[in-house]
Amino acid sequence: MSKMNTVRGFQVKPQIWYGIGSLKKLADFDYQKVCIVTDKDMVKFGLLDMVTDILDKAGVTYHIFDDVKPNPTSDIVEKGVAHMLTQRPQALIALGGGSSIDTAKGIIYYTNNFKRIFLDPQVVTNPHFIAIPTTAGTGSEVTDYAVITDVDTGTKIPLSESMMMPDTAILAPTLIESVPAGATAATGMDVLTHAIESYVSTGNNPFSRCYASKATELVFKSLKACYDDGHDLESKASMQIASTMAGIAFNSAGLGMAHAIAHTIGAQYHMPHGLACAIALPYVISYNGIDARAEHLYERLLHAIGVHKDEGRTASATFVRMIVKLMKSMNLPICLDESRSDTSDYDEVRPTLIKKAMADATLKTNPVQPSEDDMGKILDLVCHGVF
Repeated sequence: MSKMNTVRGFQVKPQIWYGIGSLKKLADFDYQKVCIVTDKDMVKFGLLDMVTDILDKAGVTYHIFDDVKPNPTSDIVEKGVAHMLTQRPQALIALGGGSSIDTAKGIIYYTNNFKRIFLDPQVVTNPHFIAIPTTAGTGSEVTDYAVITDVDTGTKIPLSESMMMPDTAILAPTLIESVPAGATAATGMDVLTHAIESYVSTGNNPFSRCYASKATELVFKSLKACYDDGHDLESKASMQIASTMAGIAFNSAGLGMAHAIAHTIGAQYHMPHGLACAIALPYVISYNGIDARAEHLYERLLHAIGVHKDEGRTASATFVRMIVKLMKSMNLPICLDESRSDTSDYDEVRPTLIKKAMADATLKTNPVQPSEDDMGKILDLVCHGVF
């Protein structure tokens, strides 16, 4: 049966402004009252000032909600909802990494649902949502997905609603100029994982593959340059575009096993998400290469970025070589044992890690569905390494 016999959707949103000087676009919005959702580091390091200086010159009144913390929790979102209901801003600006943007999404989601309890849903409106990322990695500025942790139970609450998609994204390379080299490497590998996994995902489509292939090309072109020179704004801008394109791709197509494993080991060993993705990705690609469809897609992606298979190697093996080479050039560990994580409890927690990775939602669109035994073998490689 032709794929065209199935009706599918692809959303193109938000409006994106990018490049050096793009922050100035904030002055063009006709809003008089704005709420800024951010964290205290943005205040401490002066990044918030880069936004508020523009708003001040434009005569915009703003209120700052800077209670955001890593891994957004329900209590912080509740405080934000109260802030929104009392201040009633016309626009909501999320400034920061994925945590700030996801917190803003949670605030919009719960504020909207609170209003619907007391008002006719037809008259409920949301503030204009502007996402300004300060990392090139998560792609949160172009997704309608967020995860909020219940502060009482520790349960992660996944939210996915079109109302949470930002209306505008501003990619200002000057905001990521001060990101340390190690964080640049890890968040950049998160972008690459988003791009490659969405390209071979069982949920991929012609639109998502287009964005994913360009994002992959840009990462291999620009990430090492960003790592080497934090003031290379051309490369920084390129990585921001790659992050956004990869976000658009996986928001439509889904992800795969590398993310299922990264979520699991990241939580167990308190590891940054991008680093966990980086460690898992080569082993997952190697495993997926056993599938003819996946191998075909890896080869198509290589061609799309202008690379030929290594002589005598499969496309998946070629990608593994390229990724490991990139990781080593940025001093990233290629297994948990090489990281700063204490893996002395690995054998004890291994069965739990397998079950959690198998239950992760991102595994559903992986091109190969592993058995628990397969997952255990891959986790062993992630922990101890072979490259």
